[in-house]
Amino acid sequence: MKTAVLGCGRWGTFIAWYLDHIGHEVTLYGRESSWHMKRLMDSRSNDYLKLTDSMKLTTSIEEALEAELIIISVGAQSFRSLCQQLQKLGMKNKTVVLCMKGLEIGSGQRLSQIAREELDSSIGVAVWLGPGHVQDFIAGIPNCMVIDSDDEKLKANLVEKLSGGLIR
Repeated sequence: MKTAVLGCGRWGTFIAWYLDHIGHEVTLYGRESSWHMKRLMDSRSNDYLKLTDSMKLTTSIEEALEAELIIISVGAQSFRSLCQQLQKLGMKNKTVVLCMKGLEIGSGQRLSQIAREELDSSIGVAVWLGPGHVQDFIAGIPNCMVIDSDDEKLKANLVEKLSGGLIR
């Protein structure tokens, strides 16, 4: 499955690494100004993992949006502005999976509420979270994560597409 991960911090980079390892065609997006992205572009690694050559790295959000599945792992307080940017770019008919926690400070809204408010109604929204630390996953310690959505069919499809030997 053609998948993009928006957010190249520790968790977003791990999610991209994991999806690559279970067979997704992965593009990892980070802002051109991001220190994390600069490091990944230079060495294809961070403090926890090394990215395979099969993964694409990009600072072009338009390029990332060519994927059918969009995983988002950014700070909760910058999420609304990212959604507004995605809406301006005309993103439609995609699945968006939120891999971050938090509430928007100003509104008190959950991130899934912000996604529903700011993104096109054709976009399926789910949340994929769980316990665990990047270093444990990289060491091969399996764990469970939870996927939820108000769309039961989408949720079942994502459980199938995102499960592997490391994450169930």
